Amino acid sequence: MYTDIIQFLDQRRLKEAFAQLSSLVSEIKDWELESETENLQTTYRYMLQYAGEGVNDPERGKMYFQLRRTGYELADRANFLNSLQKSEGYFPSKFRSFRKNPPRTFQEIRTALESVAESIEAVPQMNADENEKNSELKRLCAQNEKANDELFDKIWTSTQWTEEEANEAAALLGSSRIPANALAIMASAVTMSLLRLFDARKFQFLLQAYQRRTEKVVTQRALVGILIAAYYQENRLALYPELTAALALLGDSPDTAKQLNAIQTIFLFSRETEKIDKKMREEIIPQMMRSPRLKTLGLDAFINEDMEDKNPEWEKEMEKISDDIQQLRELQMEGADTYMSTFSQLKGYPFFRQAAHWFYPFDRHTPDIASLLTEKKIEEWSFVSFLLDSPFFCNSDKYSFCLTLNRLPKSQVEILGTPIGEKGERTKESMNKLLTEGANMTKESITSRQYIHDLYRFFKLWMYRNEQHDIFTDKLSFWKCPFLRPLLLKGKYSKDIADHLFARDYFQEAAELYEGLAKEKPGEAGIWQRLGFSYQKMNRYEDAISAYRQADILKSDDIWTLKRLGQCYKKTYDYKTALEYFRRIETVQPDNLNIQLQIGQCLAMMHDYTKALQYFFKVEYLNKTPDNARRAIGWCYFMTGKYEDALRFYEKLLHTPEVRTSDWLNAGHVHLVLNRVKEALECYREAKKRTATHDEFMSLYLADKELLLEKGVAEENIYLIPDLL
Repeated sequence: MYTDIIQFLDQRRLKEAFAQLSSLVSEIKDWELESETENLQTTYRYMLQYAGEGVNDPERGKMYFQLRRTGYELADRANFLNSLQKSEGYFPSKFRSFRKNPPRTFQEIRTALESVAESIEAVPQMNADENEKNSELKRLCAQNEKANDELFDKIWTSTQWTEEEANEAAALLGSSRIPANALAIMASAVTMSLLRLFDARKFQFLLQAYQRRTEKVVTQRALVGILIAAYYQENRLALYPELTAALALLGDSPDTAKQLNAIQTIFLFSRETEKIDKKMREEIIPQMMRSPRLKTLGLDAFINEDMEDKNPEWEKEMEKISDDIQQLRELQMEGADTYMSTFSQLKGYPFFRQAAHWFYPFDRHTPDIASLLTEKKIEEWSFVSFLLDSPFFCNSDKYSFCLTLNRLPKSQVEILGTPIGEKGERTKESMNKLLTEGANMTKESITSRQYIHDLYRFFKLWMYRNEQHDIFTDKLSFWKCPFLRPLLLKGKYSKDIADHLFARDYFQEAAELYEGLAKEKPGEAGIWQRLGFSYQKMNRYEDAISAYRQADILKSDDIWTLKRLGQCYKKTYDYKTALEYFRRIETVQPDNLNIQLQIGQCLAMMHDYTKALQYFFKVEYLNKTPDNARRAIGWCYFMTGKYEDALRFYEKLLHTPEVRTSDWLNAGHVHLVLNRVKEALECYREAKKRTATHDEFMSLYLADKELLLEKGVAEENIYLIPDLL
């Protein structure tokens, strides 16, 4: 029924939409919703009546628009309430609990948070001993946590805010006495609520949070929420021109544009997290655990002691691990999430059962970890201090680490909390390097990165994650939202995003952006080259040729472009034109064996086997890896009827470790043409072993049927061969 209502509203068939809405609302038994729906229908009936009587109303257009927008709001709320009536799980239970026992108002929560904050500030001045002060601080922090959790759940499970609620929420946001962490949690709750149900007042709250607060932990969460809400609620946002206008104004600030681009990039990096996680689990960690020289994961994994009398293979393993870790570190600096694998198993603590806790900014006074960090001495240059101060670990992972320390014996915690000694100088250097690299990052970049990684863990690891849509299964290409596109593709950022996508092989999306850039900057050869390469990777060879030719005009005789043009013309079977481009390269690089091979292949496909063989023999003689040339020589001899010569080259290939299925297949073809059936069957059997299925083998084998017929093999014999295998 909800789908029908939305369809009617989209088609501006309001009478039918409102009738269906009334039926849906009657099933929910919500008097407030019923009253609003009845008022909506009544107002629309009066509008119809006046219109039918020919009354001229200059405000009718505005009223019609408002009624339609209200119809969407009520339909969305009705659908939201209806879906929770009989559902089971964390969110429905929390929703019904608040409906039965309403939480405190925003004004009451504001008063509680302000009071607790003032009391916490006063604790150091208390006339009491340290134990009493710690006890009082613990009590106050517990009150603060309770208020934050209530605030999060109240917002998350709410429907659209009333004007009064919006005003109270704005007052809470404007309070100078409430800690920034509480407002950050509030911004996260608003974002999570907007994912379930659009609310113009909540979206306005995020805009205000970004524009009016100065604390990065608040502004960056608000900005992330604005992007997510606009992306997923594009259709509803379009109904509120005042919101889209306010959103457009964000683009006037260069700093905001920079922040938006950084956030988009981090979300794009989230696509790589599963790949990184898999690499860590299946490659890097197993290699490091096998290594006899393992020291510290991710910090200083190698000790440069004397390698004498050590297995030389160990050094190779160390080099491989070192390269992998360096690659991960580089990705980490760009914004990739490299610690998901490390901490994913540490989210089962009771602390993480409460949804709000996944969004807590890291605070050493949080009750679950306060005793560890306030009563135990954590010294500078200890492993604990490094991890908690590091910008590369998200808030959620820092909580996981502390909760894990709580379960360790006291002696082990003391070791991790003491400074690294002289023997750990290299580890200390590595830690210092990471901290220095982090210091070069902006506060905004660090905060948004940590928050997005927190979001990723919530959607992937929370025990009730199946109750909601995992946004990280989507592409999160925010620039595809028409209201965000002008903000994200402003100035140089369009190319930055395109280059990011291009570098990580998202060629379709990259091509879409390069197409726009090529129109804006038609004189930049590099853009045409990247556009052509993207098309080529998508097998759109004609489009690739067009782009490459434009690049060739702008940057004539560029070897890279000429080579790609030759490749694309080969793919379109235009071997004559491909040959022309490879010849152009040959004049500049006469000793380039790859180009010699390409020229030979073009000549062979043009049936000029004599000239082709000249090139192939040159490559075979000079190339350290002549297998491809030998395959080409064998094929040329086969095509020219020199079967014994063809077999001589195929025999060389069949005895190499890199032998291919096609080598056995082609050798079988030569034997079959020579009527050496027994030898042909042996080759075909080997080819079949290398295919996954019989159907795959048949496809490869019969692809050469016409050629075998031309060579005199009887058609019935061609079909008998597979049955003899």
